[in-house]
Order: sequence, then structure tokens, then C-alpha cells
Amino acid sequence: MRARVLLPIAAALALSACAQGPGTKYNWGGYSQALYDYHKDATERADYMATLVKIVEKDGPTSKVPPGIFAELGYLKLADGDQQGAIALFEREKAAWPESGTLMDRAIAGAREGKLPPKPGLVPASAPADSPSTPVS
Repeated sequence: MRARVLLPIAAALALSACAQGPGTKYNWGGYSQALYDYHKDATERADYMATLVKIVEKDGPTSKVPPGIFAELGYLKLADGDQQGAIALFEREKAAWPESGTLMDRAIAGAREGKLPPKPGLVPASAPADSPSTPVS
């Protein structure tokens, strides 16, 4: 008797777990491949930026932008000299992901002061002192 009651409940629970369907929680929109191509060949920057723009443009209730994408596009815009565009994207990142608030506040302050992000290919300040002065390919 007990199996007659538990079996339908277990089946309903198992089927409800599948109701969300396949896919991901965020719209990655080709991000991984674009990032790989950009790191492999810096001349792919325009394609990389275009991929980020497409992801951001599709932001909505059914297509959520992944964490960090607004900020990443903001840093690219800041590197191109678009301070206002960068600040707007940093604000969107902060609104979408409140846990990034401190970092985005610093990015916004830096953008307002005209501080540009480091050029690609430079060794970060946090690198060990005995590291080579040029990146390893």
C-alpha cells in the first residue's frame, strides 16, 4: 500500500526536476570562443567586443547576462576612451550583481579620474619580481 502512494509522488518529483529544460542560467552567447580567439590573437578584439555587446543587448527576463560581462565590456570601452559608456556598464554590473559593488565603485572612480586599465600583454603588478618582463606565448 505504501509503495502505491510513494511511487506516484516520486515520479512527479522526478518529472518536475526536468521541467526547467536543458540550457544554462545565463546567456553566454559565444563568450568562451570569442575570449579564446581574442587571447590567441589580439587582432580579434573587435569580434570579442561585438560578442560582448550582443550578450549585453539581449539582457532581459529570459536571457540574463552572466556575472562580469557588463564590467568586461566596460573595461574595453574605457580602454577605447569611452568613459561615460564604461561608467554606465560598471553601474549595470553593480545593479545586476550587488556583491560586485566595492569593485565597481573603484572602477567607476577610476574611470571618472581618467585612469585607463592596463594595456593587454603587460605583466601585472602582482606578478613575482623574478617574472619575465614580457608575457610568455
